[in-house]
Formats: sequence, structure tokens, C-alpha cells
Amino acid sequence: MFTEYQHEGGDHCGSASLRNLADYYEWGIDEASCFGLGAGIGFSYGESEVASRMIMGRSAHLETAFFDNLGIAFTQQDGQSAEEAWNALESQLESRPVVCFVDLFYLPYFGSNTHFGPHTIVVIDVDESSVTISDSEFSEPQTVSRNAFDDAWSSDHGFWPLERRWLSVENSTPTVATETATLRAIEQAAETMLDSDDQPGRSGVGAIRAFADDISVWSTLEDVQWVSRFAYQNIERRGTGGGAFRRLYATFLDTLGTNAGLDAEFGERMHEIADDWTSLGGSLKNVSETHVSEEIEDLLADTSESAHELADWEEELFADLKAAV
Repeated sequence: MFTEYQHEGGDHCGSASLRNLADYYEWGIDEASCFGLGAGIGFSYGESEVASRMIMGRSAHLETAFFDNLGIAFTQQDGQSAEEAWNALESQLESRPVVCFVDLFYLPYFGSNTHFGPHTIVVIDVDESSVTISDSEFSEPQTVSRNAFDDAWSSDHGFWPLERRWLSVENSTPTVATETATLRAIEQAAETMLDSDDQPGRSGVGAIRAFADDISVWSTLEDVQWVSRFAYQNIERRGTGGGAFRRLYATFLDTLGTNAGLDAEFGERMHEIADDWTSLGGSLKNVSETHVSEEIEDLLADTSESAHELADWEEELFADLKAAV
């Protein structure tokens, strides 16, 4: 157990885990800044095994991009056998906390009946029978059996394969100035949001437009209430910080963005976008609680219009950010 490691909860599992590591290594970086430095903003939309349709408002590379942008040396592995992964985890924990990616369905303290991963946590101790986890969703570290942890760590369910993936810091000294890392991360985020050529409609602004176009057919889905509820949760709850992660990113632009020389209006615009995502999420929550077909169709039509407007606003904002950096 690392007595110097101070567990704290947070808004989002990935950025809060990075913030806890930042406190441990004395980097002096708050959660919203961790999210922004990891170019965490994103958007994806498509079918899933959890619901007929699913949205996600963060990028897949948040945790690794954070270390890359700050020039912090780290090691990561996935796809190891159970024996190799556990040996590596135990070896790393002799000197440092380890970030792991899990399916919270298998963690007993969640009591969830829905598969959801990758959920980012920090492992701070392991013994012959148990694993101690720093999970930002809870106010205190949690302890689970090794079997439960391995089920969560190796789950086949999730937005992308988990495969006992782990990550740890090799050299805790950042080699890139924060202002430089900030501008680099903003450029990455803009490219993520604006460049969907490799998978049209599957990432960034293109995915928001695909979402907006497809909402009109949600009323024909057998699980329309659950699809709408799950989408609302992925916008406003489930560790997003509110507004489909946009509120976290707006705070990053307010602080490190302005420190790096960007105009304060970028943060202000992102706060407005976050508020509109919150409103859209509320509309989807209303759909989930409605059983009258005509009302559902009207609500989904309004939501589609709002999503199209958000796509336009985000495209304009990220184009302006890309030009500014």
C-alpha cells in the first residue's frame, strides 16, 4: 500500500485517476486540466451490446495522451496471459501505483447489472487474495477479490477490448512545459473532432451528425426507452462531469487554455455547448420516461434538431481553436 497516495473522488474516472497520480507525483494538475492535457474530448456513436445505440463523449486516448503531451515516460501493456499480467502488476506495485482498465459490471461494490468499460481505476495494493482499488466513483478505496478483479480486468465487454490492460509511470519528471503541452493537446483535440475521414460519421463532429440523423429512427427501436436513458446517462451521469464531458473541457480552456495565451471566449463558448448538451440529455431522459408514441416522436425530432445545432457549433469552435494554436 502506498501511504503517500491520497485517494479522492472526481467527475470522470480517467481524469480523476490521472489527477490522483498528479497529486502522488506532485505535478500540481487538477482534474479538468488532466482531462484537457489528455485531449480527452471526443464523440463516438454506433450500435452496442448494451443498448441498440450508444454515444460516448470522450476520446479513447485520454490516459496515454496525457503522459505523451507532458513528456512523462510510461509503460503500458495489454493482451498478456493471466499469469504474465498478474506478475507484471505485482512487480509494478512494488514501487508505484498502476492504472488499470476494467468493466465495472464485475466489481461487487458497484452492484451494476450493466457492462460498462473501460472504467479507469488505480490499483494501489495487491495480496494473495485481494486487490485494493482507488476508484474515483467512491470516497474511499475499495477492496475486491483477485477473481473479481481479474473478471473485470479481462472482460470481453466494453467500448473496446480490455485485455488486462495496465499503465504505469516510469519516470515521473515531465519533460514538456505545461503551456506547450496545453497547445499540443488542444491541437490533438481539434483534429479528433474535425477529422473523420478514416471512418465517416464514426468520430468527432461527424459522429454527432450521424447521431443527429439517426435519432429520428429511435422510435422504431424495441429498446427506445433504454437507448434514450443510456444516452442521457452517458451525457450527464456515468462520470462525464456533465454536458457530455464538455464542462470538464470548458474548465480546462478557462484555466490552462488562457494560461497558454488563448482567448477566454473559447472557454465561454464551450460552457455554452456543455449547457446545451445537458439540455439535450434532459430531453432524452424525458423520452425514457414516456410511453406515448406520438410524444416520443416529437421529443426525438426536437433532440435531432438540437444535435444538428451542436454539431455545427462544435465544428466552428474546434476549427477556431485549431487556427488559434
